[in-house]
Amino acid sequence: MKLGGLGLGALLCVNVLTQAPAIAATQHQLDLGVTDLAGFDESFLGARYRYFAEDLEPLTGPYDLKADLNRVNNYAFGGFSNGDFSYLNTDAAVYGPEGLVMQGSLQRISDDNKDWQDTAYLVSAALGKQMNEQLQLGFNAYYSRVESNWRQEVKNVAVEWTYAPYVRWTDINKNQGWDLELKQLAGRYKYVRGKAVYYVNQAWSVGLIANIRNEKHLSDNYELQTHYWFNQHIALKFGLGSALDSESDLNSVSLLLTARL
Repeated sequence: MKLGGLGLGALLCVNVLTQAPAIAATQHQLDLGVTDLAGFDESFLGARYRYFAEDLEPLTGPYDLKADLNRVNNYAFGGFSNGDFSYLNTDAAVYGPEGLVMQGSLQRISDDNKDWQDTAYLVSAALGKQMNEQLQLGFNAYYSRVESNWRQEVKNVAVEWTYAPYVRWTDINKNQGWDLELKQLAGRYKYVRGKAVYYVNQAWSVGLIANIRNEKHLSDNYELQTHYWFNQHIALKFGLGSALDSESDLNSVSLLLTARL
């Protein structure tokens, strides 16, 4: 995949938004780029629009965590297409009474060739509860349907349901602290994901994302990421991942530009 167009768009957005005056409301977010290619079950590539039900500007906390810490409902859709490959995604997070957290996503991934076509539908839903200011416990459900077609005829259809708990610990004080999460993901692949992100200040965080697949033909992946907000409207995330063995090179790359308006 070529990132030339995305790179030019990133430079233009940075130039405009870093010089733009503060605006009254911040409820719209646009993401451009590619992130988390090591596992398609929670990945993103292309362009994505996210709407926040409340103005984020007056809320406290690190820029990246404002919606989570302040329980702001948000909804997103996005996608990417490049010749034979297409990707569509929609997701939402809704916060209910008594600390309830409801999340859901739907993805469609299609990879076409002259003689064959693979199409994967990935649906996930999660119900969690904020036990206290730091601890969130919940349960995930995943539905996966993969269709493999050969010369316009259905060759194989694989359907799978997966259920698993998750845990998240977020301890932020004066814009500094940890955001830790452990959960199982399922879709095209099954694996356990661990996330450890440290917020240095309101604008800057560094973290490690670990995908543990526990299968002989699939490698684990460990990606180091850094996320920096130039101001409350523009941010850049960059990361590189590897399996950390002697025969492994880079397994994943993240490059994501975020603009909030």
